[in-house]
Amino acid sequence: MGFDEVHKMDVDGDGVDDTVGVRRNADGSVEYHVDLDGDGTADMKAVDEDGDGVIDHVLIDHDGDGKYDAVALDSDGDGTLDTVAEK
Repeated sequence: MGFDEVHKMDVDGDGVDDTVGVRRNADGSVEYHVDLDGDGTADMKAVDEDGDGVIDHVLIDHDGDGKYDAVALDSDGDGTLDTVAEK
């Protein structure tokens, strides 16, 4: 499945544009797949579960192996990612 939109922007603040693929799902959720190292594979996936423009959780691949090893989430619904779990 492809992306509805693809953008170039510096997500991690290193001065280099990263690729962000946006997928809008039928259930109203929106996924942002972010390739931080330019290898064509997402290193981060931010999810807005209800399409309100606020990220509800972020999956992170720290070691670049293509598998997510951490999650940050907004556990109390206030719009701030406040809980982190690592594998």
